Amino acid sequence: MKIGILSFYREINFGATLQALSTYKYLEKAGHFPVFINYYSEKKDKKYTPLFDLNPQTACFASFVDKVIKNQTVICHNANEINKQVSVWGIEAIIVGSDAVLQHHLLQDRIKFNPRRLLDIVPKLPDTTFPNPFWGVGIKDSIKMALMSVSSQNSEYTHFSEKVRSRMKGALKRFTYYSVRDEWTKDMLDYITDGRISNQIHVTPDPVFNFNNNAGELIPTKQYVEEKFSLPSRYVLISLHGQSLSFDQLKALKDGFSLKGIQCVALPTQFGINFVHPFEFEIITPLNPLDWYALIKYSNGYIGNNMHPIVVALHNAVPCFSIDIWGTTNFWGKKKNDGSSKVYHIMNTFGVSKNIAKVENNKCQIMPETIIDGILNFPIMAVKEKSQKLTLNYYDMMNSILKSLCVQ
Repeated sequence: MKIGILSFYREINFGATLQALSTYKYLEKAGHFPVFINYYSEKKDKKYTPLFDLNPQTACFASFVDKVIKNQTVICHNANEINKQVSVWGIEAIIVGSDAVLQHHLLQDRIKFNPRRLLDIVPKLPDTTFPNPFWGVGIKDSIKMALMSVSSQNSEYTHFSEKVRSRMKGALKRFTYYSVRDEWTKDMLDYITDGRISNQIHVTPDPVFNFNNNAGELIPTKQYVEEKFSLPSRYVLISLHGQSLSFDQLKALKDGFSLKGIQCVALPTQFGINFVHPFEFEIITPLNPLDWYALIKYSNGYIGNNMHPIVVALHNAVPCFSIDIWGTTNFWGKKKNDGSSKVYHIMNTFGVSKNIAKVENNKCQIMPETIIDGILNFPIMAVKEKSQKLTLNYYDMMNSILKSLCVQ
């Protein structure tokens, strides 16, 4: 069957590309014909597409996606253009997800204090604002749609107006299956629908939690990675958006791990390495997403800000420590501790929430010794067992989605 996938996939983001590839390969191996619907609002297209030419690293993402995902529509700026491509490709059903596709952020939640210029206003894009095609709005009714491990990226849903909630509730009725990536998004859908579909909303794994099974044949070998990047035999990866850990904190990490025969290696984010560090080893760019995945898979630990490296680490029972930048904040940038962090949900699911240190106003106040202890005393066997259970949950989810779409 021809199944459309509507998600963030052609992105400057390691995790987004890999979650998309994981779903694509699963459907392909299950005997279906997956097609990625290349939805970019016109506003996002104008703002975001030029970034692919920013540097060799950002350019690497587009070339990688085009190499591994053969079935893609042309760019669609709205639901009408999506409907045309649905007809052109003969798409019979659409899976929405994974990733943070069900977002909606009000102006009051996007205004934050900035000491340099008083205020910051996070830009509003149609792709992350209701209504849009991710919510099924405008997609022709004859096409069945299912939600797969979607996230709301800590949208502050209790601030939604009654009018918006009512429209969202109407939009959600068209979906045949409801699957979310975290408890916060489940609570959001419960709130929107007044709890009427609560027992139908499933909290399910991100597709990267089954990457080894879905796309294992694409993962580079350990020998290849060690030789390509001239890595030491034992290493931990550190990857930060800016200086959320100070140079002194990083120096203490380097010295502490060195005493255990482990070297610290700087790992780029999607925009390269944007923090000053004292490490002798640094991963060169451009870095393709499969090499990025393998670097984490074969490491002795990961420390950093992003969510998907945490997913890769846990999937492979690799010790990890989150320097958490996610979750809702107040006007002054202070975390609300309301459980909205997408990293918290994942780490808590695995019983390793003590390996989280929150970032506030771009700084993380944590003792380096705490991070080192969290990596060295990580419950590897318990994490491996939980990862295996999530694999079973993933297969149950995908079987249920396909059954709901009548495309088994």
